[in-house]
Amino acid sequence: MTLHIVNQSPFSSNALQDCLENFAQGDVLLLIEDGVYALQGEFFRAIPGARIYCLEVDTAARAQEATASAKPNVEVINDIRWVQLCTQHNPIVSWFR
Repeated sequence: MTLHIVNQSPFSSNALQDCLENFAQGDVLLLIEDGVYALQGEFFRAIPGARIYCLEVDTAARAQEATASAKPNVEVINDIRWVQLCTQHNPIVSWFR
């Protein structure tokens, strides 16, 4: 199971699209930094049932808390949980394009 990390907004980068094209069943997605703006759209229809996480600090800094809580398959996490995800998944792929 791969942990995919996206830090770019899907409105200004192809990083999320590239990630989703390589997403496999059982993979996990973590949105950080401007990647949390993906919560605004319907980008995750391509990966139904996938576990999607976003960093609490980045979600708050970009005023996306309400958007994140409205998505049933999204979990807002802290840095400690991020480290746990990194230890539970192999490989880890960062999409920073």
